[in-house]
Amino acid sequence: MPSEGFVREALDRHDPACYLRSIPERPTAELPYDPASIPEGVPLMLDTTAYIDKAARRLPLSIDRLVAVRRVIHSAVALGELAISIGLLDPTDPRTPGTVGTIHDILGGIPLGKAVSPSPAAHIEAGLVAGILARTQQLNRPRKGLTPEQDCCQKGLRRKLLNDALLFLSAAEQGACLVSANRTDLDRLLRFWPDAHVLLYQPLASPVPA
Repeated sequence: MPSEGFVREALDRHDPACYLRSIPERPTAELPYDPASIPEGVPLMLDTTAYIDKAARRLPLSIDRLVAVRRVIHSAVALGELAISIGLLDPTDPRTPGTVGTIHDILGGIPLGKAVSPSPAAHIEAGLVAGILARTQQLNRPRKGLTPEQDCCQKGLRRKLLNDALLFLSAAEQGACLVSANRTDLDRLLRFWPDAHVLLYQPLASPVPA
């Protein structure tokens, strides 16, 4: 199908004219925090921070147990976000070697041949939805009214929304449940794809003893 067809299908599902106000957050009780709600046999896909929380033993025990027994599908979107941290961290900071070592171990343990990427159609649909959310969250302010720092921040937040939407759709395309601590963005993305499998969690304040 030509790209025009993908765009038309995405617009049919997500008409920007239907989204004129910011989407409010829902109460915790209305969000998918219960691991028992994930159907048997549904594989998992970890959000970027879930890899870090797992390595740091900050995943809630119920989530950690689920990850241990379910098949985990790795998204190239999350792997890229992990890798960028290695370059971003200050080499002169004494904490950097430990953090880089953790990320290196995570990436090194994932066979690249088993990682998946969002399809071209998912990129189009994710871009459309990220644009709607950026507009309704007032991240579309004209550059001429912003300082360079504000403009950079706005662009960064837009990119984050796009990556979140790509990761979300990457899981949906694989029939996987996305495991994430990103309550705010996942809550909003679920308004566009309410049938998608998502499992939210709150990272533990202290690591679980080894």
